[in-house]
Amino acid sequence: MRNILIAVGLVLAMSFGAGLDSRADEVRVGLMVHDVEAFSHLGFGGVHGKEQSLSISADYVWEKPDWLAWAFHARPYIGGTINLQGKTSHAGAGVLWRKGFWDKTYGELAFGMVVHDGRVRVPNPIDATTPEEVARRFVLKRSKIEFGSRVLFQTQFAFGYRFNDKWDGQFVFEHLSHGQILGGPENEGSNNLGIRIARRF
Repeated sequence: MRNILIAVGLVLAMSFGAGLDSRADEVRVGLMVHDVEAFSHLGFGGVHGKEQSLSISADYVWEKPDWLAWAFHARPYIGGTINLQGKTSHAGAGVLWRKGFWDKTYGELAFGMVVHDGRVRVPNPIDATTPEEVARRFVLKRSKIEFGSRVLFQTQFAFGYRFNDKWDGQFVFEHLSHGQILGGPENEGSNNLGIRIARRF
C-alpha cells in the first residue's frame, strides 16, 4: 500500500510540475539495485546489503530555467523509485548538472531530497519483554535499513551516452542518507546502482 501511495504521489507531482514551467527536457526510466553492497568499502552510510533488491526508477527533468542561472544553470527534476520486492521506495526532487566529455558522452551530478517509506529506526531488542519480541526485533535489525530520518539527502552520479538526438543511456550511482543533519543517531543509508534510458523532447 505504501508503494502505491508513493507511486500516486509521484504521478501527481509530475502532473503538477509539468504546468509550472516549459516542457520537459527529458523523461527517464531505469532499473536500480537497491542497497547494493558493491560500494560499501567506500564508507557511504552504514550497513549495506540488508535490503538488496530491484527497484524501478522514474525521473522528469526540466530544461534550464532562468531562475536557476545563478546556480550554474542547474536543471530541476522530480522522481523516485518503486521497489519491486516490498523494500524501501522513495520520491523527491532536486537539481542536476551535466557536463559533456566527448562527442556523445557526458557526466552528471544531482543533489536533492527524498521522502521514503522504509524504517526510520528499529526498536532495540534489549527493551523487548518477551522472547518472541526479542527474536522479532533481531530479525528486523538484520533485514531492515535504519535510515534515522523520514527525509533524506539524495546524491547521484551518472555517466551517459547519447545514442541519437532523442535517446540516451545512463549508468547511475545513488546515495541516500541524512548525513547526521536531518536525523539520527541511526544513519545506515542506502547505495543504489543501476541503468536508465532517457528520452529528450
